[in-house]
Amino acid sequence: MLRRIADLTWRRPRSILLGALLFAALAGFFGHDVEHHLKAAGFTDPDSESERAAAVLHDALGHGAEPGLVVLVRPKDGGALDLSDSTVRDEVLRLAEELRGSRYVGHVPDPFETPGLIASDERSVLLPAQLTTTDLEDEGGLADESVRQRVRSDILDVGYAGFAPGFNEVNDQTRRDLTRAELIAFPLLGILLLVVFRSVVAAAVPLLLGGLSILGTLLALRIMAALVDTSLFALNIATALSLGLAVDYALLLVSRHREEVQVHGHTLEAHRRAVATAGRASLFSGLTVAAAMAALMVMPQRFLYSIGAAGAAVGVLSAVMAVVVVPALLAALGPRIDALSIRKGPSLAATSDRWFRLAHAVMRRPVLVAVATTVGLLALAAPLVATTLTGPSAQAVPPGQQSYEVNRAIEDQYGRAFTEATSIVVRGDVDDDALAALANRVGAVPGVESVAPFARADADVAWTTVVLDAPALDERAQDAVRGIRAVDGPGEVLVSGNTARFMDEKSSLIGHAPLVVALIVLLIVVLIFLLTGSVILPLKTLLMNALTLAAVLGILVLVFERKVGTQLLDYPGPYAVEVTSLVFLFAVTFALATDYAVLVMARIKELHDGGLPNEEAVAQGVARTGRIISAAAVMIAVVFLAFAVSPVFFMKQIAVAMALGVLIDATIVRALLVPALMRLLGEANWWAPAPLRRVQERFGIREG
Repeated sequence: MLRRIADLTWRRPRSILLGALLFAALAGFFGHDVEHHLKAAGFTDPDSESERAAAVLHDALGHGAEPGLVVLVRPKDGGALDLSDSTVRDEVLRLAEELRGSRYVGHVPDPFETPGLIASDERSVLLPAQLTTTDLEDEGGLADESVRQRVRSDILDVGYAGFAPGFNEVNDQTRRDLTRAELIAFPLLGILLLVVFRSVVAAAVPLLLGGLSILGTLLALRIMAALVDTSLFALNIATALSLGLAVDYALLLVSRHREEVQVHGHTLEAHRRAVATAGRASLFSGLTVAAAMAALMVMPQRFLYSIGAAGAAVGVLSAVMAVVVVPALLAALGPRIDALSIRKGPSLAATSDRWFRLAHAVMRRPVLVAVATTVGLLALAAPLVATTLTGPSAQAVPPGQQSYEVNRAIEDQYGRAFTEATSIVVRGDVDDDALAALANRVGAVPGVESVAPFARADADVAWTTVVLDAPALDERAQDAVRGIRAVDGPGEVLVSGNTARFMDEKSSLIGHAPLVVALIVLLIVVLIFLLTGSVILPLKTLLMNALTLAAVLGILVLVFERKVGTQLLDYPGPYAVEVTSLVFLFAVTFALATDYAVLVMARIKELHDGGLPNEEAVAQGVARTGRIISAAAVMIAVVFLAFAVSPVFFMKQIAVAMALGVLIDATIVRALLVPALMRLLGEANWWAPAPLRRVQERFGIREG
């Protein structure tokens, strides 16, 4: 297959490049406005108890129990509201009426008839809105936008807070962050590529490949959004991955092309060898990335399955573009690939003596190096043993956003009843005495501050709200919800609210994680086996990936929970690790770590198949890929860190973790663990049972 691709790209490079240009135009035309078709985040499991509770109440009552959005009305001068002034009272009532007419708003109580809505110091009035949607993360944002357009005043200060406005601000910030990250990443990448390739023309190849991959992913997300709810955050991750993989594969192909040209000149033979070797590694690498990311699609959370689909699309597109478009570019340009050279020096394709000597030094003491490296990585992972997890809440709103200050003002003046209430829904034929008894039992649960009397939504559904004495995601609040759920009650009792959603989110992740892990392990083992023909190397890769992941997550806890170096990242909190990110990071770390493993192992296998003994093949393979992978790791880390400029805490955590994963795997693991373990295993590295070897010979993609 690769030989046919090489021949085709050599004979018809301009036709292929024209086809790529038409694809880019088509993808750009249909995918340019994809963000307007994507939904915010999506951290909840639709089948969880908290979501079922919300759905039952919405069906019966028409809106939620706890307010999804609150408006804080204060005097412009910061003093007390003169509620005896008819102008002020009329303005507050007008704002309440405008709030009732806003999109997705189902109920707003009369602020002067409902106890607790006027602050005790009379400095503010609160207008809570119960929403008609259960999707507070997305449609709640549309409600927020509608409210901000309608609920305005010339004589009073109006502030917006609650779960929906906070999440909407995070959503808008994410859109801005994507643009900022691209503006940072592309120029930095261009400079680094110029330094690495020493040629303006060659440096443009990875950027072109990344642009094509991004456009293709936009089209894939646009198609996906037409079929199923798709998260906006997939756009950020897809952009970062597209640029990163483009750098990896373009570096590999261009450097191998230069290497073959030094031996065979600008000939078809050089072209075929470059595509057959580097193209094969790129293809397998892209497929492993796609497979690992695709495993996330079994998760019910919109955030995760969207990122999984986007990552799978990026892996496939990057690999296909790398083995088709890059060879066509190389054939069309010929010697001009090195045009506009800026400096002299060793070629990126040249064997690195330093990496060669390091590999041999490691293999002279393989046990010592393997043990010391493993202990070091496990030491980095140690903080993971005791970590605090967090999720979507008011804490996710970065300082500087409007709702950040308003949320805190409401909590100071009104408590948590309006921003972090927990709701209880009872379904069934239950009388008032049984509901009152249930309210009393719930009120006796430790951590419960107050319980409102039950109200009827219809004959078979009743509901109430509960105020907890701790922040929504605090362990004490979670203990209180566990206590509420353990209370015996009449009918079917369902608990919802921010705390319950977070607990259900964790349970859902734990419940689905084994399948994700199993799929990733299975797919990686199969693909690496098809590449190498060995059953040992896939298992070794999984072990090293697990060590890389553990070290990354340990550092993540050290930085974002223990506050080590947070000043450098301009990180104000929350000081905990976002729980959904752990699942995502498992997939993406395994994907990227396997990416580098494939690039190195493909070269080692090529040399071993060429007749070199195991130890020499390992040393030569590490030496010949040393400069390439080191340069790629630095550049992909730069891309990921560009997304760390985001003030949204979980985007910053994800960006830092992805960069760490790449750097740890490309340095510590590749330089130390790979040669040490391959030296210890010797020729056993390449062992497979005869039946499996026949399978690999039939279905594996071989050079040429």
